[in-house]
This record gives sequence, structure tokens and C-alpha cells, in this order.
Amino acid sequence: MSSFRTIAPQVHSVEKIDFVEPVHQLLPGGTSFFTLYGGTQEIVKLDFSFKAGNWFESSKLESLMSASMISEGTTGKSAREIADRIDFYGAQLNSLPYYDNNYVSLLSLKKHLPHLLPLFAEIIQDASFPENEFEIIRQKRKQRAQVDAEKVGLVAQRNFMRAVMGKDHPYAPVATSESYDQVTLEGAKSHYLRHYYSGNATLFASGDVDDSVTKMIVDNFGAGWGTPFPFKKDQPEVQGSEEKKLFLERENANQNAVTIGKRVPTQHHPDSAGLKLVTTIFGGYFGSRLMSNLREEKGLTYGIHASVVSFVRDAIFMIHAEVTAEKTEEAIREIFYEMQRLREELVPESELEPLRSFLLGRMLEDFDGPFARAQSFSSLYEAELEVGYFDKIIHAIKTTTPEQIRDLARRYLDPETMYTVAAGKR
Repeated sequence: MSSFRTIAPQVHSVEKIDFVEPVHQLLPGGTSFFTLYGGTQEIVKLDFSFKAGNWFESSKLESLMSASMISEGTTGKSAREIADRIDFYGAQLNSLPYYDNNYVSLLSLKKHLPHLLPLFAEIIQDASFPENEFEIIRQKRKQRAQVDAEKVGLVAQRNFMRAVMGKDHPYAPVATSESYDQVTLEGAKSHYLRHYYSGNATLFASGDVDDSVTKMIVDNFGAGWGTPFPFKKDQPEVQGSEEKKLFLERENANQNAVTIGKRVPTQHHPDSAGLKLVTTIFGGYFGSRLMSNLREEKGLTYGIHASVVSFVRDAIFMIHAEVTAEKTEEAIREIFYEMQRLREELVPESELEPLRSFLLGRMLEDFDGPFARAQSFSSLYEAELEVGYFDKIIHAIKTTTPEQIRDLARRYLDPETMYTVAAGKR
């Protein structure tokens, strides 16, 4: 038998993403319904997205508490009965709050959907918000926030967001665990009633979604439910802190955390695709400039990462690392040193080529399977971007020149414009 172990496999360049757009229909009740069929397993995932995130709440934490209460009881079922039914059929139910949208998801074997879809509809459409469950969740959240207040990584990142956006902005986290004392059952339930209705929902169904599954979905979610609530929120003014350097002392910290960054253009901006490339070179993968310098050469940290965090209405460039207390200032200096290098020197092609391959491969992972494709499409849909955005990213990865990289770094990676938040020991 011939051996091919010494023959390397062929390498194929990614030219474009062959993304099959989902089937779309508008249900009678106003819900946008997208179907992404695919996969070889008889599994179905349903993802409801509601415009009900932090952006839409009247008071801080109402969105989070509302999302937390969705599966804690309906008019006809207790939280225990709901949990037992989900477990009996081996399904997964999640309700997740986020900055712009809140999500309620069900993952199940296709054969169990006749039993689970009526329950899923009841949970979303008839959440009862029992007072005892609300108090339990509120206390758990408050205790978790008290524990998180001693974790330097979370302290640095959350205070960074408050410094960049302003403490009252919807994208800014609450300051202390005492904030949970202010949120009420009435406020959380009111948020649910205002924003969890059929006309404010988008449903993404992925996996083995055949005609029978589609019919069950339409039967359970097609008609209108909830009460439409006209909601209009003006873009709140970003009121970043005038002080761009902040240190938060935590005497019991084992190490210090550093978060550095600033606001950058959203995904709609022409520079967005190129900025993702620049960010990856700088600190977005294991072979990045920051990893090579701070981890491999100087041993200042086990890991450091840079990324662009995209919201629907804003975007943040962010660097985060945890370092030993006595090396904090040195780490910050090295981060800014690498910024300045990108602003002054051209990135050699020998560094760019493997990076291009890495990014293109990671893009393919984002479309590997129906659930990943549904996630990628929902992100585009919620940001009001066209499917062609993926091709723009590929084009930027393949064609952005060293000169363009330097220009983007000069435009967006100016150390003087960065916020620097550190937490830990002096």
C-alpha cells in the first residue's frame, strides 16, 4: 500500500462565502421568520430575538431581570414543571439578555418538537413573573455581582465601558451590586409586556427544519400575541469620562487587570473590515504583536487579546490582559509601544500571509453547520447589514496593503485617544 503521509494536502484560497440566504416569511402576527435548513442530524434550534435589550429598558437591569424570569413560570406551570419537561425530553432552553436584543432559544431533537413547541410558546407568550422566583433570582444576581466586584478582570472591563460610554449609557454596566436593590418585579414584568410580543420578534429556525417543522412553528407562533407597544428611543449622548486613566484598587488581588481602548466606527463604516484586520495583527490571535511581545518575549502575561466589540449602534476597540502587579506599568508601556510600531512601520508580507490564511479559515468556521450559519446571519440582520458584507470582509483580508494597514493604525490606534483602566494592587 502506498503511503501519502509525506505529501502535504493542497491549500485552497477562500474566494467568497457561498452563503445560502435563509427562507423568509412574515407570520400573520408580525414575526419575521427565517428558516436555515441544513445538517445531517435530526436536531432543530429555534432562536427568538426581541428588541428588548439594555437599549430599550426604562431603568437599569430591567432587561436582564425580565430575561431571567421568562422560564420561571407561566399562568399554568411552575418553574419546576417547566424545567422537568425540558429535561425529560433532553432539550435545552436558554434566555439571554444582551445590549441591543434579548434572546430565547430552544434546542431539541426534531421528534420531540410536538411536545415542546406548545410549551416553548407558553413560556414566551405567557410568562407569569412569580414574586418568590423573582426575589430568588435577584438575590443570586446581587451575590454574583458582589463576587464579581473582587475579580480584577471584570472590574477593569466594566469600569472601562463606563468610562468610555458614560455611566448612564445603555451599554454601560451598573456600578455596584446595590443596583439590584432598585430593580422591581413590576419594572421587570412591565419590560416583558412592552417588548416581548409577536410584532417585535424575529425567529431563526435552523437545522432539520422541514415542512412539518415549519407547520408546527406557524401553528404555535403564527398568530399575533402580546400587545404592540410603540417604542422610540433617541440615540443617547455618549458622555465619556474626561479622565482617560483610571486605577481601581483591590487589595486582595492576586494579579492586576488592564483594559485599554476607545470607541471606533460601526460595521457600516468603510474602515470596519480593514480595522478588523489591523486589530488581529495587533492582538487578535496567538501569533499577534501583543502576544509575541508581552507573553513570548517579556513574560508579562499568560494571555493578552485585542478585539473590536460590535454593538448594533456602536463599536469598541478593546485590549485586555492580566499581569503581575509590579509589571502593570511596563505592560501598558509595551502595549502602546506596539501601537506606535503599527503606526510607523509597514507590516511585512511574511507576517501578513499567514494572518490572511488564519482569518479566512476562521471565517469558514463561522459558516460550519446550520447553527453557525444562523448565528452569522442573525448578527447581520440585527445590524441591518447585507449578506454581501461577508464578501467585503474577505476582500479586505485578501487585499489590504501594508500601507493601508499603517494608515488605519494611524487613524484609530493613537495612544493619546485611548482610555486605560487598571484594577488590582498598586
